[in-house]
Amino acid sequence: MKLLVTLAAISVVMTGCLQTRNDVRDNEQRQVYQQQVSTMQRQTADAGNRFSDMEEQMRAMNGRIDVVENNLQNNNLEKQLKNTQQQNEALNKKIDLLQEGFTNLEKQVYALNAQVNAMNASRQAAEAAATAAAEKAAAEKAAEKAERSKKSGYEIGQEQFNKKDWKQAILSFQKYRDESPKGSHFADATYKIGVSFQELGMKEEAKTFFDEVLSKFPKSDEARRAKIRLKGLK
Repeated sequence: MKLLVTLAAISVVMTGCLQTRNDVRDNEQRQVYQQQVSTMQRQTADAGNRFSDMEEQMRAMNGRIDVVENNLQNNNLEKQLKNTQQQNEALNKKIDLLQEGFTNLEKQVYALNAQVNAMNASRQAAEAAATAAAEKAAAEKAAEKAERSKKSGYEIGQEQFNKKDWKQAILSFQKYRDESPKGSHFADATYKIGVSFQELGMKEEAKTFFDEVLSKFPKSDEARRAKIRLKGLK
């Protein structure tokens, strides 16, 4: 009986021991699991933090990329603006040159117009002067003609002879001789025709009229002068 009790007691003690060891192992495993869970939670938190950092870095990177892109766009815009400004400057220079050329052309046109106006004025003045001169010459000629109509052929021939207009003098004196074969100045007109021919270098013609003076008016002063002229022709 005591043995049974003792065995029972030992059994109870052994059972308690076994349960305590199992509890210890369970506690140890739970602690291990808790540690593992804590470790995994820390790792997860660390991973989350690293992911957050990476996201922050990505956002920062994206921001820098945006800044770079904006800078590039701004640089492109600045280049385009600079090119546009250069083109505008070149165009303005061309416009200035064209304006200067146009101004010079206007000056040249103005100068040419002034020259043309001056030439026109000069031409008109010359035409007016020529017209006035022609009218004056016509008037003088008409007056001379009217005056000549009052004068005899001898008087006209005498004026031409005095002016040494030998050809016209010959014609006028001959006209007088034809119109007045018995005129009082016939001898003188004949002599002066001879003189006019002599002055023109026509010796034979001059000699003919000198001989006529000598034959028709041998005792006249014209005959005396004709003899002297004839000696000069030899």
